[in-house]
Amino acid sequence: MARKPGALVFTQQQQQDLLTAIASGAERVSYSDKSVEYRSLSELREILAGIDADLSGAARRRTFRMVAPWDKGL
Repeated sequence: MARKPGALVFTQQQQQDLLTAIASGAERVSYSDKSVEYRSLSELREILAGIDADLSGAARRRTFRMVAPWDKGL
């Protein structure tokens, strides 16, 4: 399934950076030349859950059921 234009794309490095921040109790994550400060550890956990779902593909899975449109005519 193709991503929508403007959709966020996460990397495993970003996922690992958040895990490290949560484990250390930090609310600030820095990577490359950027730095992000979160309001709370619970916000970090929510974002991490979203990244996990995005990287695993769970957010894009769809299930459907097909039903036959005929009967035996009895």
